[in-house]
Amino acid sequence: MLVRDTLLMKYNEIYNYLIKIFPDLIIDENIKELQYCVAGTFAHYLLDAYKNDSTDTLILAGNFIEKLYSYKDDEIDNLATVGYLEAIQNVWGNNSINPEEMVRYLGDTSKKWWIRLNNYWNGDLTALGN
Repeated sequence: MLVRDTLLMKYNEIYNYLIKIFPDLIIDENIKELQYCVAGTFAHYLLDAYKNDSTDTLILAGNFIEKLYSYKDDEIDNLATVGYLEAIQNVWGNNSINPEEMVRYLGDTSKKWWIRLNNYWNGDLTALGN
């Protein structure tokens, strides 16, 4: 199935889009339909890229996450924020890497939601509302 790279992207196509961009990303067959688990695996993949100074991969990742927000779909937006960005914050932080290192690779919308996640973690329970 060819993944559409348009504003018509559907939630269930995100996995195929991700694998198209990151063909070396290995996802366990048992979780490939579980978008949030895939996001966690992707966060580990990015952690390895960071540790190996793979700037190109981090740039692609920032572009991928930013692109998710462009689809203007609540389910995809939530996956981008609570799936991908939050996974990066948790995985990197739990592995003694400052997650803020990823911010330089994010686009404007992704950065906005990154800040909102930080505000949420700091006690602003309304930070993730629209």
